[in-house]
Amino acid sequence: MTTGDAPDRTRRWIYVTTGVLLVVFALTGLFTFTAIRDNTQAAAKAEQLHNDLAAAGLPAPEASVIAAALGDDGGSVCHDPNSPMIKAKYQASITNGAAGPGQRPVIGPRDATHAVALAIAVYCPDRLPDYLSHLDTLKLDDTTK
Repeated sequence: MTTGDAPDRTRRWIYVTTGVLLVVFALTGLFTFTAIRDNTQAAAKAEQLHNDLAAAGLPAPEASVIAAALGDDGGSVCHDPNSPMIKAKYQASITNGAAGPGQRPVIGPRDATHAVALAIAVYCPDRLPDYLSHLDTLKLDDTTK
């Protein structure tokens, strides 16, 4: 140890503390940047879907509601739109609302399936042809609103 220098032990604690703080700040910055980028992408896609729904004459929730529900990746709409479970959900939503033996299929609204198609086109366009081919198996028409 020379005159005026801190002991080695003190210097080591300063270096370790500084290094740990730099790593914490870098990780905080990285996570913040990723979250802001994801929020920006979610807002842009939600705004696009909102505009597409409005242009098609369909009810369009606020873009912030769409962004909260679908995020930047489409959420459950894009998870696997052609899985048997999702297809069963679509078919179950096109019924008379009863459960069990009273449940009867009805002619489904074309607007609802068109709105889902618009969402898939915005969030996961590669899955749109499969979804549209599934619509051919459903009986749809312009129903009352």
